[in-house]
Amino acid sequence: MALLLAALALLALAALLVLLHGIPAEEPAPPPPPSLTPRQFEQHCGDVLAARGWSVAVGRGSGDQGVDVLARKDGRALVIQCKLHTRPVGNKAVQEALAGRGYAGADAAAVVSNAPYTAAAHALAARVGVLLLHVSDLPRVERLVDWPDAPASPRPEAAPARAKRRRPRRPAAAPARRSPAMPVAAALLAGIILLVPHRGPEPPAPPQPAARPARPRPPAVAVEQPEGAPSLRARRAA
Repeated sequence: MALLLAALALLALAALLVLLHGIPAEEPAPPPPPSLTPRQFEQHCGDVLAARGWSVAVGRGSGDQGVDVLARKDGRALVIQCKLHTRPVGNKAVQEALAGRGYAGADAAAVVSNAPYTAAAHALAARVGVLLLHVSDLPRVERLVDWPDAPASPRPEAAPARAKRRRPRRPAAAPARRSPAMPVAAALLAGIILLVPHRGPEPPAPPQPAARPARPRPPAVAVEQPEGAPSLRARRAA
């Protein structure tokens, strides 16, 4: 009897806590079938969220920029990167979820897998604000995500390019008409040029005779006199 009363008291306390915090009792999501493909696993995660009132859009597979599932609820957007692995999930999945959050302009990002995560993935996820979840945590993901105070604004679409205005082409100018008096004036001018006496070129000047070079004077030769011979002046005086 005492055990029954204690069990009833615990149930009443749990119900009171649920009412105070406004947390509905949720059952974990059923595990995915073991024969699922990665693409089917993404669809399974989207179905679990859709059953909880989320508006879900599943990515197209390759080229989804890290957005496997985009879920929206109460004006908030969540990007999910789904990983169906048999080994622990590394930090590459965290990087893909982070890129998908920026690409979609979502409020939060999470990685959902059926496998555990490596220590590097946990460290990177805590640093960049990406939530690492097991697939059984999807029903309560709304309470697990650390939502920002203000929801992110949706990414604006690119405005269509304005068509260039082409200026109207101007009509080509008509060729100028030649006056009939122009050939007559040209003929008169040519006749005047022919009638004017034309002086020929002046004859060239006769070439000047080249100057003869001056002959070099022979050098003076000094005549040596023998010793004792009278000089020329002495001989003239005698």
